[in-house]
Amino acid sequence: MWFRKLPQSAADESLNHCLDSGISYFDCARDYGDAEIKVGRAISHRKNEFFIATKTHARDANSAYREINESRSRLQVDQIDLLQLHYVNHQSEFDQIVSSGGALEGALRAQTEGLIRHIGITGHRPEKLAQWLESELFSTVLFHLNPTQPFAGTALLPTTRRLGIGTMAMRPIGSGVASDYRMALRYVRGHSPDVIVSGLTSPAIVDSNIKALEEEVTATEFAALQAKADSIGNNGCRRCNYCECPVGIEIPDTLIAEPYWAASLMSEQGRNIWAEATGSIHSCADYEPCKTTPLCEQPCPYNLPIRDIILSVSDRSPNAP
Repeated sequence: MWFRKLPQSAADESLNHCLDSGISYFDCARDYGDAEIKVGRAISHRKNEFFIATKTHARDANSAYREINESRSRLQVDQIDLLQLHYVNHQSEFDQIVSSGGALEGALRAQTEGLIRHIGITGHRPEKLAQWLESELFSTVLFHLNPTQPFAGTALLPTTRRLGIGTMAMRPIGSGVASDYRMALRYVRGHSPDVIVSGLTSPAIVDSNIKALEEEVTATEFAALQAKADSIGNNGCRRCNYCECPVGIEIPDTLIAEPYWAASLMSEQGRNIWAEATGSIHSCADYEPCKTTPLCEQPCPYNLPIRDIILSVSDRSPNAP
């Protein structure tokens, strides 16, 4: 998803360095701007060396089938290794994609025709993903896992192991928010997902990720990593994006980053994300409609005290985000 912000030359350099270094799994999506096009231009000539996963956000069969073919063209491959039904967070969305005429039907058609090999699902609510995987309709699942979003460790991974579902953990350092990326990566590896999906946007980042992950995580190390994660804490946000702020605060980015900010463990990239997300944070306290019934909290499936967290951040940051 980061490649939409990079020139083609950077994608070429990073992806080929990945392949030369033994990395073989690449994750993309039809929704990621021109990322599929850049990936196809960079490495399609080396197709026998990698496994390509992409996604469709379509909810009906015809649209899903069309997007699959568009992705094949953009990626310059005859067959996509893994097609994932993208960003399924609501029960109504799941019901729609698995119903007659739903996106799964389009994916199954493509699979029957040899256009894709496997079908997976992605989402931001681990307990719902675990529930939906019981249908045994999907081979893989992509989900968040990092020190401030540890929920898949208990809510999802036990189900995937029982069912034999492939697991891909994304955003291991919270979109670059964590300053101690090695700790975050090793924390995620300690949960033993099949794949860790991290943003590999330069050869230097590729090499640092490989170095951080090349050794197994022992039980003793994982206990220490878990203790560190517990000390940072979390506020319960899964980044399901049900919430919306009427004064423009980017609530999920704010809540995911808040524990790192509070612990002074935020990276430079994280500070940039934080500044953008919290640019209007001081408007929250005076927004009259939210004083009695916060609009952001009503749709939250986890009943999080979002306004209290936002006000607490605002109080601790009196001059600027």
